[in-house]
Amino acid sequence: MRAGSQRNPIEIQRKVQVGVDSLNAPNMVWQTWREPFAELTVLRGREHFDSQTKQRYSEEVWQFRVRYVEVEGIDASMRVVYDGTEFDIKAIRPDGQKRVDCIIECTVQDAVLGAAPLAIAIKQAIQQGKVGVVYGGFSLSAAGGSGAGYIFAIASGALPAGLSMNASTGAIAGTPSATGTSAVTFKVTDSAGEVAALPSIDLTVTA
Repeated sequence: MRAGSQRNPIEIQRKVQVGVDSLNAPNMVWQTWREPFAELTVLRGREHFDSQTKQRYSEEVWQFRVRYVEVEGIDASMRVVYDGTEFDIKAIRPDGQKRVDCIIECTVQDAVLGAAPLAIAIKQAIQQGKVGVVYGGFSLSAAGGSGAGYIFAIASGALPAGLSMNASTGAIAGTPSATGTSAVTFKVTDSAGEVAALPSIDLTVTA
């Protein structure tokens, strides 16, 4: 260990399969692989902008220097957990002398700078309605923006007759009273006045 450096406990995790879900897709979870000690260095980096999510990310690089024998077999599909923070592994750099030490270069997972943009989504299946039968319903959800005081509304179109939306929770419910297909666009507004909308969707009611 270098003079003046401090050894910190880190945890290295890897993904393992634990059974399958209802669609026979593998259920993957993170499990502890090793718990070595490391010397820690934090390097500043540049920010970059993700045009799809409209978020700025930090490229701050964390370096964990460990004994090579402690982490032999590590790869970039794993991750490092240190002091409650999760890190993506960018590179593993063994030293040039007998591979006594190696440096694990990492970046913080999802290190978003500033608030995430306001987003609206429907995370449930949208069911068909039947006249005179209580509608199974679905709910809108929102995230990002000011993070509080979301108000859901209809941006264009209308719900089928007999259905209504709760402006606070985004829940769609009721009993349809007429057949037909209605095109409707939902939106959400946060407490700062930012608005996000979904593409138009069709809600169908049958006899």
